[in-house]
Amino acid sequence: MRHLFVRIVLLSILLLSSTGLFAQIRFRIYGQVTDGVTKKPLANVSIYDKKQGVGLTSDSLGNFSVQVLPGPYNLTFSAVGYYARSRYLEVGRGNIRMEVALNPDTRELDAVNVLGRAPDANVSATQMGVVRIDMKNLRNIPVVFGEVDILKALTLQPGVSTVGEGAGGFNVRGGRTDQNLVLLDGAPLFNTSHMLGLLSNLNADAIQDVTLYKGGIPASYGGRLSSLLLMNTKSGETDRLHITGGIGLLTSRLLVQGPVTRNKKLTFLAGGRIAYPSFMLGLFPEPTNKDRAFFYDLNARLTYRINENSQLSATAYRSYDTFKFPQDTLYTTQSTIATARWSQRLNPHLSFNLTATQSDYQFFLDGLSLANTYRYRSTISQRDGRLDWLYSPSSKHRLEFGGSLTGYSLLPSAIAPTGGNSNIISITLPTEQAREWAGYLSEEWTPTRVLSVQVGVRYAQFTNVGPGVAYQYAEGRPRTRESITDTLRYGSGQTVAQYGGWEPRATVRANITPNSSLKISYNRTRQYLHLISNTTAISPVDFWKVSNALVPPQVADQFAVGYFHNFNENQYETSIEVYHKTLENLVEYRNGATLLLNPALDADLLKAQGRAYGLEVSVQKTRGLLTGLVSYTYSRTLARVPSPFPNVQINGGDWYPSTFDRPHNLTIATQWKWSRGWTFGTNFVYTSGRPTTYPDGTYRLNGAKVLDYSQRNADRIPDYHRLDVSFTKDGRRTLEQRHYSSWSISFYNVYAHKNPYSIYFQRVNTTTKSYQLSVFGTIIPSISWNFTF
Repeated sequence: MRHLFVRIVLLSILLLSSTGLFAQIRFRIYGQVTDGVTKKPLANVSIYDKKQGVGLTSDSLGNFSVQVLPGPYNLTFSAVGYYARSRYLEVGRGNIRMEVALNPDTRELDAVNVLGRAPDANVSATQMGVVRIDMKNLRNIPVVFGEVDILKALTLQPGVSTVGEGAGGFNVRGGRTDQNLVLLDGAPLFNTSHMLGLLSNLNADAIQDVTLYKGGIPASYGGRLSSLLLMNTKSGETDRLHITGGIGLLTSRLLVQGPVTRNKKLTFLAGGRIAYPSFMLGLFPEPTNKDRAFFYDLNARLTYRINENSQLSATAYRSYDTFKFPQDTLYTTQSTIATARWSQRLNPHLSFNLTATQSDYQFFLDGLSLANTYRYRSTISQRDGRLDWLYSPSSKHRLEFGGSLTGYSLLPSAIAPTGGNSNIISITLPTEQAREWAGYLSEEWTPTRVLSVQVGVRYAQFTNVGPGVAYQYAEGRPRTRESITDTLRYGSGQTVAQYGGWEPRATVRANITPNSSLKISYNRTRQYLHLISNTTAISPVDFWKVSNALVPPQVADQFAVGYFHNFNENQYETSIEVYHKTLENLVEYRNGATLLLNPALDADLLKAQGRAYGLEVSVQKTRGLLTGLVSYTYSRTLARVPSPFPNVQINGGDWYPSTFDRPHNLTIATQWKWSRGWTFGTNFVYTSGRPTTYPDGTYRLNGAKVLDYSQRNADRIPDYHRLDVSFTKDGRRTLEQRHYSSWSISFYNVYAHKNPYSIYFQRVNTTTKSYQLSVFGTIIPSISWNFTF
């Protein structure tokens, strides 16, 4: 009896153990997501089942894999610009492979479609401060001259602004224009503008996706303080040859893409845009009507899909600009980018990307005056090699790690005579070289459906190397040319200065309700490159400088808290974000600083502190005949120079508004879909006037009256406001239609408000007169025709 009892107990324990073991058996769901029309793989597709707590994204090849417990699953696949699709399956008898095709969504034409990787991504995603633009619908945004412009679309978002109309670059949460890391296919783009800032130099037809990180920058990236802008070129259609293009008042463009081989493993993309702006400039009043300009940009890509787990790609980009003033000056800028990437999936859980990039930017200024013909030039070149790994052992863990090597080569400035009778003296400043290596580790952990944590760290070491020249200055005195005590010369490869540091990143997301969440993030970033400029907006004569012994890297710490809530099944998205940034080692300039061709530039550069804080409110309607975005941003950006020398201090060492301090920013953007393919779009923009410095008196110098200016940035230009409208006619009758065209008609600055870009003062006889400069002081109509074959 006792033996029988023991056997029963042992059998019971065995059965219980077996039941427990069976409950822990896991199966794998894996497969690939493709475009339902082109059949090409789709990256970053959201795959989720809220009820079961499953959530993941497809990799760069469209592949996905997740381990799950037995049971019923209803997986939803969604991506920006595509119809969502759900698949029901029962898991319990073995691994399941799936092939999922998503069809493009042509009904919801959002101009500023700020969508995440899932319909509720603004609530459920861990990241915060992220903006994604739907490239298919940019042509519905009314812009100047009717040109589709990626950067202008970004400035409609909360926390993103510019210093003025027609200005190059953009500012994120009060940051400077050079504090944005702009990457095209992984390569840095040092210049983002055509025509001195009037248009962006990116052909939107060739761009697949655009993602801007205002906060919560991934640990895999660094080198800039304010933001990260990622843009990727289209990989090329796989089904057949596609031709798209357009003709407008300012530019014409053409893009060709399709398969190269019969098996469609090798695809290509080639496109270009050419401008003829001199005609439009001739319609402006004097003296602008005498200006002459020309530009073009080219994009190319080859993609070879070795198999479903491996892919090779190579891209090229070229941009060229000339702008001639009627007097005696010709500006020329050119950018060249080349990249190569190998993407490999080793197993369902592990994949990597190996990338090499080369980016070059050159600027030339030709003086054409008879007695002073010259060529001034400045260049920067950056070479990168990086390896990125992704390990996803389960739906709850996503581990990323890798490293990069970077080389910099800069020619700050050089000038040389170009004519036999020129009076210009040849001057070439020493070149600057630097090396940087970096490594990172990031983990996204989702222990429950209501909580996720993303923690990462990046370490970078930057070394300024010779050949080069460095000056030493007398201690206890302000740095000036007169206080130079010694000149140090470094040989090739010698270390001039070295910096390094940890850059931690962390974001926590907690769901308060199924439709709302609270997110908190912290970022530390370092910047080793500095754009030297004493102009309000990006100027062609600006040049880059690497950190050295007297110019340390800039450092920023940003804290952000956000509340996100969706209504009516994610049709309405709302968010409130609050941020605070502290900045160290900012580059400021002495009053009266000499920047160009200054061999002792360090003497005119000042080490400044900065702080920025703000509130961003956004309400967006994402579906329906009427869609749109209302955003309001309150932000402040301040700086100070805490120098121990009173004659070096700016505004007595007190805090003062930076050039990018524009407290109030309001944007209202709408899209109203009419019948028969018509879409009516509007933009209304209001922004506080930027800081400036006005004269507050006069004084006599050598018998002449001279204007005396107040403290730096103590005044403001008038506020900015503008209304734009557009009408777009889409000629498609069905989703499957291959050949169609569309028309876009837009009116920029409808009520012809003369928004001041700047106000300057001159002494005329015995009085001081003010003058206002407006870039576009009138309504600008435009029309463009777009076609697809």
